[in-house]
Amino acid sequence: MRVGNTIAVLSLAALCFAGAAQASTYADLAAAVKAGDQAQVQALLDGGLSPMVAGTDKQSPPLVLAVVLKKHDIAQLLLARGADVNARHATYYNATALMLAANNRDADMVKLLLDAGANVNLTDKMGDSALNWATFYGDEAIAELLLARKIDATLYGHGNALDVALRRGHQKLVERYTDYLERRQVVQARNRPLFEAAADKNAQAVKQALAGGANVNATDSTGRSALGLAARLGDEKTIGVLAAAGARLDAQDPIGFTPLMEAARDGRIEAATKLIELGADVSHRAKANGLELTALHLATAGGHGELVKLLVAHGADINARDIEQATALMWATNQQPKLAVQLVQMGADPDIPSNTGDTPRALAEQRKMAELQEAIAARKPKGG
Repeated sequence: MRVGNTIAVLSLAALCFAGAAQASTYADLAAAVKAGDQAQVQALLDGGLSPMVAGTDKQSPPLVLAVVLKKHDIAQLLLARGADVNARHATYYNATALMLAANNRDADMVKLLLDAGANVNLTDKMGDSALNWATFYGDEAIAELLLARKIDATLYGHGNALDVALRRGHQKLVERYTDYLERRQVVQARNRPLFEAAADKNAQAVKQALAGGANVNATDSTGRSALGLAARLGDEKTIGVLAAAGARLDAQDPIGFTPLMEAARDGRIEAATKLIELGADVSHRAKANGLELTALHLATAGGHGELVKLLVAHGADINARDIEQATALMWATNQQPKLAVQLVQMGADPDIPSNTGDTPRALAEQRKMAELQEAIAARKPKGG
């Protein structure tokens, strides 16, 4: 799980195996795990091989490999023979086996590791817990398994679990974590009809709620405005009613997302168009716990090409950087290759590095992304 980069299971497996031939005992056990050969794994362990046998510093423990490859019976066997349930991946964010199971959205493996005593409050090298990994994908089942073990939902990496849920737009988890963290806000009685009407996408009822004394800029129990709710739902009629009544177009939620950003994330082009027409800030940056993202980052991450065009056409900063100094083009290079080509053709700079030092141009060359390389090569030089 990462903002801008999701590693596939097979890629993780390849990382686990890198250089396996350099340590024969590790290689034997790793090969058996990879093949799913439980009998061979057991034979090697019965022969005295430790379940925590080490390879090179770039090789992950056998349990991690079993978790990545979803070999449940082998993982259970390794644990029964003394494997460290909190074993970490050698190269991938120093992630624990529990985080990797969450990354795989493998609830059965998560339960197996929890039952074996996995520490739910460990964090990866970025400070994210297994709950953040599960939240990234909106995996409610795994989140509940972790919450049942009293995980600390305030652990802060790319924000805490509630921040991640807000950022990703996983509304059920936003509600769940708001309660878990005891952060539910009181909504005055006069404002409740406003949120109920907005949730029903009933613009007429919204008008009636406002006429009845509801505050157009009130926030709901999670600290978000009715305009943000309408934007998430793609309800341009309600957006118009709220704006006419004085709603703040760039009202920020707890992570600094505005209604336009929520519309961009969720692919609500009609709502985004309406908000832009009304004067919403197309280049607003979120707070640190919102990773200082812009609407363009969010539209790009979601693969919403028409929204990307809309934002840029209305003046969005095409080279805006997030908290990790990544541009929308960097996000697209990692997640949406076709959109990366589009962004370059629209003028995005392929030579802006993120805080890792990588640039979209360098990544395109390393990964042999021919279309993107061609688009970059066709760019006019700066000032040209």
